[in-house]
Amino acid sequence: MHQLKLYLLFHKNLLRFNLPFSLVVGVMGGAIADNSLVGVINSFSLSLLTGSFILSVYFYEQRYQDQYYFYHNAGISKVALLAGSYLLNVAVVILLFFLKLYVYA
Repeated sequence: MHQLKLYLLFHKNLLRFNLPFSLVVGVMGGAIADNSLVGVINSFSLSLLTGSFILSVYFYEQRYQDQYYFYHNAGISKVALLAGSYLLNVAVVILLFFLKLYVYA
């Protein structure tokens, strides 16, 4: 249970960087798409999993590089943190996909 809290803490710290970038891309995608809400959801989801995630990992490494020692001392590797955070993003994207299906069904 303690390690799950640490994974969620790391994910929350990455979301500080990831969400603003994804929202900007989502709004820009909604402006381009025919159906604005579907365009926002698609662009936001794609950005959440690709470019914004990579950018947020880069900014986290630049700003909080020493935090990895904290997680390593708790028994969690850097690869496991990144994989766990990415899987949480995949879960969010799946929920957004079902929301999109529900709204437009």
